[in-house]
Amino acid sequence: MTLIDLSNYGVELYESDDSRAGTPLGNVYFDVATGKIEFITAAEKATLIITDVGHPRYTDGTTPVANNLLATDGLKFEAIYAFENERRANNEVLRKYNRFTSASFKFAGAFSFVNGRTPSIAADREIIRSSGWKELTGSTIDRIYFGNKGLSNIEPGSQPYYQLGTPQSTSIDFSQVGQIDEAVLVFEDGGSDNTAYEAVSVRTYGNNYDRKETTTDLGIAELGDYFAGFALGESTHLTTNTTDHPFADVSTTPTGVWVGMELNHIAVPSAKTGEFSDETGTRLFSWELINNNGATLDQMVAWLDAFSTEPAKEADGLGVNTGHLGKDISTWYSYNATGQIVTKSGVDPTTEGLYLNNVPISDQQRVVMTDDGGTQKAYAFNVSLEIDVGATAKADANAWYHNWYAAAFDTAGAIVVRNATPAEIKGVCSSANGANKIIESFNYDNDSDGGTAGTPKNCVCLVEGDGGATQAKTLYTITRITTVSITCAPGAETNV
Repeated sequence: MTLIDLSNYGVELYESDDSRAGTPLGNVYFDVATGKIEFITAAEKATLIITDVGHPRYTDGTTPVANNLLATDGLKFEAIYAFENERRANNEVLRKYNRFTSASFKFAGAFSFVNGRTPSIAADREIIRSSGWKELTGSTIDRIYFGNKGLSNIEPGSQPYYQLGTPQSTSIDFSQVGQIDEAVLVFEDGGSDNTAYEAVSVRTYGNNYDRKETTTDLGIAELGDYFAGFALGESTHLTTNTTDHPFADVSTTPTGVWVGMELNHIAVPSAKTGEFSDETGTRLFSWELINNNGATLDQMVAWLDAFSTEPAKEADGLGVNTGHLGKDISTWYSYNATGQIVTKSGVDPTTEGLYLNNVPISDQQRVVMTDDGGTQKAYAFNVSLEIDVGATAKADANAWYHNWYAAAFDTAGAIVVRNATPAEIKGVCSSANGANKIIESFNYDNDSDGGTAGTPKNCVCLVEGDGGATQAKTLYTITRITTVSITCAPGAETNV
């Protein structure tokens, strides 16, 4: 099947002698008595009977042909206008009545239903493609429909939707899934006037979401009886997928790590301290994603993705800031140029931030959190120092380890290396794990004792025993890598 336009309307459209409520033979019915026009689709009547000898598909006066007018493909307003012209030229009965349509500007898709004539039902409007239009009674504008047309990739099964009037108004699905080509009501005489703003979105779980606004993205100050293109596109999400993160497990009936996960609005937030590489700014977060079951960053992102598609779920689990439904409001993160997740409030991203609870250490370098003041806070880069003291030192109850910065070692001004707590990296070797290792976390970005934060550090590790192990001394360098392995394992003491 195909879209019906100027190239094929003469073949695919045929004037009906009766309405859809009766026994129509054609697929376009001009109801001159009520002023309604009907576009009767194949779903309503699969076969047409062509009796018009002037029709290209006419053969013998009772020609049955397939009805190729489909709601999924639709027809352009230009085809409706041209078809009315053709019928008025060939059907003198129609000439006794006022026209149903008029045209003002073909290439902008600007047409009108005139003289109080209108489509009969909602489906007769939804089938019209690549156009906006007015519905007029004399010079009075009864309604204005603004045409939306997609210009980028929208997957065939995705459900795009629109919002009118304000950015967080109720979302309304387009009548068709897949690529957008449909007009929406933006003005009604005596009713609503939404000609100032429209947002068009696509949010399909498992894909990256997109949203475009007429004011900011299209530069349209007033929506009128024409159509405009939206470069609205989607692509496969980097981590959220229905195999690893089934929607049902994440949102419908949460299981595992997603049990109890929710967004909470914190009425009086307190500053987060000791977590981020930058301790300036407010470090206040009005929103927090509760993660009590050890979810990874990808699992938290999947939850935010799922929530953003929910048309009836309230954002605030605490009930402090209500009236914000998942599908209607903004999304809760974006990607930056380096591919990190950057959090934001989906309710008010200009004044409120989002904090993710309990981000695993292994994921912390992949996320940046935006606080209420709009400052993006990154976790400090924590390097895992793995000091292998050896079995001999571990067995020596009096053996100890101690770490200094190399630059001032062997002087009165020697500086002890501190961990991320920050506490001095020292202790007894008997505390080593089963692999004879002492594990410490070093804050690479916040450290300043050993020089400039965020730069490599040369350090000295000493391990000495007293009753079983001798001394070992190892020079090592802390760099911006996940793990620095240090072997400082003394031999057995044989001299005492």
